[in-house]
Amino acid sequence: MKEQAALLSEKINAILTGAGSLLPELLLAGFFLLLVTLDLFRSKTIKQLLPWLALTGLFSAFLLQILGGYTSGGVQFLNLLRSDGLARYGGILFSAAGIFTILLSLQSRFLENLKEGKGEYYALILMLVLGLNLMAKSINLIMVFLAIEVVSIASYILTLTLKHEKRAVEAGLKYILYGTLSAGVMLYGMSFFYGFTGSLNYTEGTFWQALLQADYLLVTIATILLFAGFFFKISAAPFHFWVPDVYQGAPMPIVALFSTGPKMAGIIVILRFVAAFSDPAVASYFDDILWFLGIAALATLVIGNFTALWQKTPRRLMAYSSVSHAGFLLMALLAFGANYSSGVLFYLSVLLFMNYGIFLFLQITEENFGVTRLEHFTGLGYKVPFLGVMALLYLLSLTGLPPLAGFMGKLLIFSNVWEAYSSSGQTMLLVLLVAGVLLTGVALFYYIRIPYYLFFKRNYTEENLVISLSNKLLLGFFALPLLVLFFKPDLLLHWIEKLLAQTL
Repeated sequence: MKEQAALLSEKINAILTGAGSLLPELLLAGFFLLLVTLDLFRSKTIKQLLPWLALTGLFSAFLLQILGGYTSGGVQFLNLLRSDGLARYGGILFSAAGIFTILLSLQSRFLENLKEGKGEYYALILMLVLGLNLMAKSINLIMVFLAIEVVSIASYILTLTLKHEKRAVEAGLKYILYGTLSAGVMLYGMSFFYGFTGSLNYTEGTFWQALLQADYLLVTIATILLFAGFFFKISAAPFHFWVPDVYQGAPMPIVALFSTGPKMAGIIVILRFVAAFSDPAVASYFDDILWFLGIAALATLVIGNFTALWQKTPRRLMAYSSVSHAGFLLMALLAFGANYSSGVLFYLSVLLFMNYGIFLFLQITEENFGVTRLEHFTGLGYKVPFLGVMALLYLLSLTGLPPLAGFMGKLLIFSNVWEAYSSSGQTMLLVLLVAGVLLTGVALFYYIRIPYYLFFKRNYTEENLVISLSNKLLLGFFALPLLVLFFKPDLLLHWIEKLLAQTL
């Protein structure tokens, strides 16, 4: 009994010691419970306060992680979660994504007219951000699985927000089916890893040393199964099939969140996992796994870019655009031997502003002007010049053209891949680099279709088209960092590198 009491006391002390590293997550959980509770009241005043309470919770978590000081670098919570610089920067991006999602939601007419479930909607956004934070901090495979499931369950319900629409129900059901399949496959792969190593902490050297002693073929199969779940979250091929339907059926603010939050968290999880491959001995042993990741990156780039060429609706075009960006990020993660982590996080930061800007543009045109197909953009650039110019900025940045930060993001990735190729001589890296450059040209063809309709096709309607001041301010807000970070990328890169220095 004394031994059990001592063990229990030790565990409680360990939980209390590491709990400080989870302060942002505890804050989000508290606001989630508050929103769920207040949503039970019928008062209209309380209902109107719910989005502002959600904003308060997300902004508090954002400030907490910006300022830091709530934990020392590298604190672990029961060997399950690690609060280091990488997790902290991820938390900043996730909180920003949550804030932007609510701001877009407040501008959405479709969500404004939602008769029921508003409280649940805002509460689930907080729960999704909480799950993303846990994904970024996870250093244990079971914790990764649980965090991904928190994100997935919140995502399934948010997809069904407009459940009176047939396309939303269809998208939600497909999302659940694909998500369940990938989760089962991923969990099966994790069970292999535990059998090989007796551990689930994939950041420990002993974990990888044990894998070096295991059967090579089985380890390769287990890794491929594990990456099924990771690829599902970042919408990489061949687990991207859910993307176009979900982007077509979910509310636009949620689509913007899906295109950024889970992708960023998934990339951070993969970044932690492949960090072991920076050791030449481990990388040479798992050469087939690296080829698998390279082929997956190439397939994602090709499928995303070429399929986008044939799309007729802006939502589906942006869905395949999101797939192509996952390919660029996977390519960046293979640049071992180069200091690629800061470049990846810079790209994710730029992607956050690009995606929210373009999806706000699509929300405005869809809800105010009835745009559901690309040809419906005809002449809007003449009728609403500010809207057309903002769309052009976002699309050029998504393509990766100067003078916008999207160019700097891709330049950093290409530079890191070239540096890694120069030091290792791996053919796969050269193939990915050439493919990335060529497919950037392909991306220009489908992105430029929207400005073509906006400015080069004339609409002779006499209808007076206007957008609200709040929408104009938001469009300008998302565009400003894209211009600033092109001319002064070091403003963000130095801060990222400073945070990464805290990563163990």
